[in-house]
Amino acid sequence: MSQFKASTRLTEINAEQIEQLRREYNEISVSKFSLSDAFKQHLFHNRSFVIIAKNCHSIEFGKYNQTLANLYTNLSQIKSAVPETNKNITIALRTLLKMKLDVSRLRFKTLEINTATKPDFESLINLPLFEDSHSPRKKQYTISLTENEHKEYQDRFANQDLVKLLFEFFDAFTVYEKEFINSSIEFADNNKLRDVGVLANKYVLDKKQDESTIRTLTDFVHNYGAFHKKLISGSNDLLAFIDGAK
Repeated sequence: MSQFKASTRLTEINAEQIEQLRREYNEISVSKFSLSDAFKQHLFHNRSFVIIAKNCHSIEFGKYNQTLANLYTNLSQIKSAVPETNKNITIALRTLLKMKLDVSRLRFKTLEINTATKPDFESLINLPLFEDSHSPRKKQYTISLTENEHKEYQDRFANQDLVKLLFEFFDAFTVYEKEFINSSIEFADNNKLRDVGVLANKYVLDKKQDESTIRTLTDFVHNYGAFHKKLISGSNDLLAFIDGAK
C-alpha cells in the first residue's frame, strides 16, 4: 500500500452504502470498483460520471480484425521483380495497418469511460451517502495516493474534512450504462474481402509469381477503403464517447 494516504472514519450506515455501491458496480462492470480510483477521478479531474459502454458488435469487429490481419500477413510475404508492384504492395500494407488501427479501438465488449460531462440518458447507479451524523464513526476508510497526488491533495484540500469530500463525491458520482450499435456493421462481413483473403493465402502457399494476381490484391485493398470508412463511421457515437473521456 502507498505510504501516502488520506484517512477518515465513517458510520456503519455509510460503510454499508459504500459496500452496496461496490456490489452493484461490480455486477455490471468489467473491472472491480475502487473507491480510491473513483474518488481521485472526482477530486483531481472533476470526473464524477462513469459510462459503462457496451459494444454490441465486438464479436464482428474481432472477426473483421482477424481477416485484415491474415490478409496483411499473406501480403507481406509477397514480392515482385517489378519495383512499381513492390511499391503498391507497401502502400497496401500501410493501408491495412491503418485499418487495423481503426478497428483496434472497437474490439472491446465493455468499456468504462470516466467523464465530467453528464450524459443525457438515464443513470443506472447513484447512491449518495446518508447524513448519519448521530451515529459514531467507527469504520476506517483510507484513500491511497501517489506522492504527487498526496502533494496536490495537501495543496488543495488539506483544510477540508475528508468526510465532507467523500459526501460530495457520493452526491455527484453516477454510473450510466449504454449500448452502442453500429449502423454499418454489415461491411464487417464482406464476401469480397474474404475472397481476397483466400486468394492471398493460396498465392503464398502455391508460391506463385503472377503480376496480375498481385495487382488484384493491391487494387482491392486500395478500393476497399471506402467500405472500411463507412464501417468505422457507423461507430462515431461510440468513438465520440471514448475520445470525450480524454
